[in-house]
Amino acid sequence: ASLFQMAHSYTSFAHDGRLIPLTILRSPEPAVGVPVFSAENARAVRKMLQMAAAPGGTGPLAQTVGYSVGGKSGTAHKQVGRGYASNKYRAWFTGMAPIDKPRIIVGVMIDEPSDGVYFGGLAAAPVFSEVVQQTLRTMNVAPDLAVKPLVVTQSVDESF
Repeated sequence: ASLFQMAHSYTSFAHDGRLIPLTILRSPEPAVGVPVFSAENARAVRKMLQMAAAPGGTGPLAQTVGYSVGGKSGTAHKQVGRGYASNKYRAWFTGMAPIDKPRIIVGVMIDEPSDGVYFGGLAAAPVFSEVVQQTLRTMNVAPDLAVKPLVVTQSVDESF
């Protein structure tokens, strides 16, 4: 499946089992979609995707400050001719946020990641995190997780 197809399939998880048609046009009418499985199953999959993006999962670097996320990472050898390259990869991460009432679905693919980091959870998940955080802020979506304030103190030498 292409990254676009993966992101499209996630609409069924985000919309309680209804696969939503894709469009680039904004409509005042809510998208209806086609039912493909139960809302209960969609919610269960969202919880599984949230666990995959949590510490102990394959994509904890997908987490964002203030927003719950869920998604799945992937890593694949690149096709070369009729076979696959042993040292060339594609890393991806596809997910959604906020996880209980998703507003966005984001898919990230890194073609031939460098620096020896080629797993989707290491190469693509951090990009997903940044895109999600900035997009939800731009959309004025209120955080659904508590944000712990970070207080940085610095001592300054004063001279009189």
